[in-house]
Amino acid sequence: MQLTIDAANLRYADSASMRTLVMAAMKVRTRAGSVTLLDPQPPVARLLNLLRIVEMFSIRRRAAGETHPDGA
Repeated sequence: MQLTIDAANLRYADSASMRTLVMAAMKVRTRAGSVTLLDPQPPVARLLNLLRIVEMFSIRRRAAGETHPDGA
């Protein structure tokens, strides 16, 4: 199971949103899967590092010219 979360528009994350991400990652891991955060904004990336939970996720940057899945 692979879960990809487009975090490009997530400019702020509080403890509740971090908890939701952690719970999702834990749930997916129980099914031998992984969670990828796509294009997290710098404040969110810093918070993941500060909380030492960044290793729970794969971080991926959208390639130049790559569009959002819905075409945006």
